[in-house]
Amino acid sequence: MRIAVALMIALMAAVANAQTASREAFITVSGEGHVNVAPEFAEFFADVVTRAETLEAATRQHTDRAAKAVAALRAMAKLGVSVERSSFRLEGRPAAQRPAGQKQTPSEYRAVTSFAVKVNKLDTLNDAVSSIAGANLFDVRTIRYGIKDEERAIDDARRAAVKSARRQAEVYADAAGIKLGEILEIFDGVAQNLGSEAALRAATPNVQLSPPATIPFRATINMKWRIISKP
Repeated sequence: MRIAVALMIALMAAVANAQTASREAFITVSGEGHVNVAPEFAEFFADVVTRAETLEAATRQHTDRAAKAVAALRAMAKLGVSVERSSFRLEGRPAAQRPAGQKQTPSEYRAVTSFAVKVNKLDTLNDAVSSIAGANLFDVRTIRYGIKDEERAIDDARRAAVKSARRQAEVYADAAGIKLGEILEIFDGVAQNLGSEAALRAATPNVQLSPPATIPFRATINMKWRIISKP
């Protein structure tokens, strides 16, 4: 009997606590933070592409052109140019078979070496791209601007997001005649570099590129506070 009574009391206490928790007042707010940082470097892909009607010819001719490309990029070190990595691939398109009397499409093979190029000094970027174009070896792809410590910028955006969420929560609480209690939950949201890219399909000598003034970073967060009555 005593055990049954004890179990009943424990059950009633648990129900009471659950009802109290369900009536607990709180507020949830989404905050967003933005940080803009000046770019520190530029990077892009410079491809050396050699085309020929046979795989052997494409490979043979490409070996010499790729060696010249490596030497050209190394000579640009004084402009802050460095090669982060490189890759090589072969692409082939055999001759298309057509009915007799129709013109046959010739085969084409491509040997491609892609260099991931980084220019560490933005004040020499135009000279670097002009030199790459002047080598008559490269096809330059999209240029991207970046900073050395992206995590620091993202963390600053996160801090700004927390400040934004707290400011909003304080405004809502003050307008409702209540005040914020302790933080109950924090949900990290999106934190990202919003990107800073520009098309650069055909680099030419004496090119004039204009790097962006800043690179934007954004972070979002959801925060939950207990709210209590003002004394």
